[in-house]
Amino acid sequence: MKNEELNKARAVYYGLFCSLFSFVNEEEQYNSIVKTVDFLSQNPIDEYSKEAFFNMKKFFNTKGIEGLKEENNELFFSPSTTFIPVTASYYCEDRDDGEKRVQMTNLVLKSKFRKDSNSFKEAEDHICFILNFIQKLIEEDLSKDKNELIYEVYIQVLNEIVDTFIENIYNHECSLFYKDVAVLLKVFIELERALLNITKTDLTKHREQQELFHQKKKGFTKRAKRNFDEVTSL
Repeated sequence: MKNEELNKARAVYYGLFCSLFSFVNEEEQYNSIVKTVDFLSQNPIDEYSKEAFFNMKKFFNTKGIEGLKEENNELFFSPSTTFIPVTASYYCEDRDDGEKRVQMTNLVLKSKFRKDSNSFKEAEDHICFILNFIQKLIEEDLSKDKNELIYEVYIQVLNEIVDTFIENIYNHECSLFYKDVAVLLKVFIELERALLNITKTDLTKHREQQELFHQKKKGFTKRAKRNFDEVTSL
């Protein structure tokens, strides 16, 4: 029962991060995020996550859905702010569709799950796909003490890039709400590493930011809805 309760919480965390790093635009999605944050904040991992949850809930109360939509757009979709890569290949090879995509595709093929290309057009090494895939693996068997496929996802793909991804979010010029998301993700990843018995791997190659990604910030731009419910079972 202890494993089941822990794994349920882990799955909720992965689902939350997947939602926060996807395109936030719909009220239903926003309400789900607010509800999940409220649920997880009742049992924070540590004092850092407790403070992060407090700040996130305060943001919801003061900025609401429009504030989250704008900041989400500025960090992950706007061409006028600092670029945050969202694929593992980009962090490792300075380009999308690299070796990390191949590795993630091969890992997915080891499972009963497949990418739903109708609802998710991005690569298999996109951060949202990786997080959602791990969530599905946990939910597949909540009683498991350790899932070897999740371990492989970390060792081959996620572990190498996630710390730089977190730093990029935390240090972004438009990051306010997402600073606390970055803190929460950092705390959670450290817990996952402890559970999986793996250590932090430093990313040896960092992408140099081009002047194109440091232009003056423009106003909020509404974009087409993107659905990140991307993993389906066979």
